[in-house]
Amino acid sequence: MTSGNIKDKLRLFGKAVRLVWNSSPYWTSANILISVLRSIFPLGIIWLLKMVIDVITKMTVSPNAVPDRTLLLTSIALVIVWFLDEASADLSNFIRKNQANRLEDYMYSLLHERSVSLDLINFERPDYFDRLSRAIREAPWRPNNILNNLVSVFRGLFSLLLMTGLILTLHWTLAVLLLVANIPGIWLRLHYAGLLYNFQKKQTPEARKAAYFSWLLTGDRPSRELRLFNLGEYFSDLFRKSYSKQKQEEISILRRRTLIEFISNAFKASVFLVSLLFIIRQTITGRLSLGQLAMFLVAFRQGMMYTKDLFSSLAGLYEDGLFIGDTFEFLELKEKVTAIEPVKKTGELENKIIVKDLSFRYPGNSTTTISNVSFELKKGEIIALVGSNGAGKSTLVRLLSRLYDPDSGKIMYDGDDIRHMDPKEYRKQFSVVFQDFMLYNLSAAENIRMGNIDEESSSGKIVESAKTAGVHDLINELPGRYETPIGNLFDDSRELSWGEWQKFALARAIFRDSSVLILDEPSSALDAVSEYEIFSRFREIVRGRTCILISHRFTNVNLADRIIVLDKGTIAEEGTHEELMKSGGLYAKMYSMQSSRFQQ
Repeated sequence: MTSGNIKDKLRLFGKAVRLVWNSSPYWTSANILISVLRSIFPLGIIWLLKMVIDVITKMTVSPNAVPDRTLLLTSIALVIVWFLDEASADLSNFIRKNQANRLEDYMYSLLHERSVSLDLINFERPDYFDRLSRAIREAPWRPNNILNNLVSVFRGLFSLLLMTGLILTLHWTLAVLLLVANIPGIWLRLHYAGLLYNFQKKQTPEARKAAYFSWLLTGDRPSRELRLFNLGEYFSDLFRKSYSKQKQEEISILRRRTLIEFISNAFKASVFLVSLLFIIRQTITGRLSLGQLAMFLVAFRQGMMYTKDLFSSLAGLYEDGLFIGDTFEFLELKEKVTAIEPVKKTGELENKIIVKDLSFRYPGNSTTTISNVSFELKKGEIIALVGSNGAGKSTLVRLLSRLYDPDSGKIMYDGDDIRHMDPKEYRKQFSVVFQDFMLYNLSAAENIRMGNIDEESSSGKIVESAKTAGVHDLINELPGRYETPIGNLFDDSRELSWGEWQKFALARAIFRDSSVLILDEPSSALDAVSEYEIFSRFREIVRGRTCILISHRFTNVNLADRIIVLDKGTIAEEGTHEELMKSGGLYAKMYSMQSSRFQQ
């Protein structure tokens, strides 16, 4: 290990220990204190055991040589120290459990905070999911493991020094043997820690694949197709292959390690045998009493355990140093969608949004999804985005709401480049019904309130939004009305149809008082009656807000003031419904194809 690697490990250890301390200073202090106390009690037990045996030996040789009270008091002292040692072990478990719970909660909060704040574009990168998977696997417990290993190192070193000092009073070679006995074991742990880390890091994509196949077999969303198409056995087979692929190599590594561990333990047993024969000979020749025999045997055995614990903790720290880097690698990821200086304030749209020469390509793609797109969106205007699947409509929405930043070009909001605006403040001016909208397994009221959780005294506004979206009557029929949980994950909840869920998504978007309302296929799951009700009073729903409507149903988009036709990421044509029909371009062709089905 190079000096640079050592410095990196020490830096990571320091950061991990700070995380543990920040999660719970009280329980961390208690853990350290109880660990120090537990290193002292075993030495007291060994010493008192030696005294009890020596007293018994003297009383056996000469009954009146030692008062009975001495044996009683020594025995009581031995039992008290033994009780304190046992009690401290139980107390230590209690303290560590509390500390671990606090740390787990703290680490999850850090992971969730980082995941929520990172740019949406990360979810288009497989390597991001690998990092997230490794961080989630290690973060809840690895920092605490580092602290416990550090505490164990100091505790083991302190206890070992006490035992070694005791054994040195017998012979220095026994102290050397005590230290040498565990050298093969520490080499083994260090060697295979690196192997296992590299293996697990390499297997992260395969582990995610196995988790995906497991979700397909157990999740709610795939459950219907799984049964209809009889896919259970097929995905079970894919899961077993993926899972076995991970485990076979790991078992091979562990098999080799187990064999070397057997040899290492045989070496330690040989060292203990040599020490045992030496102590027995010293006792037979009269140089040691029976009490000293018991004391040195137990001390040597305890010393071997402390040496093993010390080296194991050091090896554990090396292993922790390998794995904890994955957690900090994720926690230290930086957002790129940020406000560039000078930062401009964001308020309600007063004039217009200008999109100029916008281009964007997804990570890993060789072609652009949006290419040199330019248009204007005036305050209060309703425009429709139409085009075939993959034309770039939904991507353009994400760029407008600054969930992505473009590769080139810019978006001006009331004359200011949106890259100079705080993304969170800017996004408050947008309300979006995404094509893949969320289903929140919460109450009906909470599902609507998710559109603006900062809204206070919102019950009246929630009802108003539900009425506008056409979902109020449905909610009133629920057992608990607006307090009824919807979804199927929890007890006393009510599942909805996909169209009903879409009405909740629309109500959520309406609830948010934003300057711009974006509706991406807002009626894709609605029945004909519901769709008619919504679009027949579309301008009432929009309430004068600037609106972007994305739809493949051309009978709806002719409500727009202006229609923008996208084709392969570029604007093919732009105008009103009448203008586009008159020009006979792509829009007129798609409209005629769709409407012809209703004229037959």
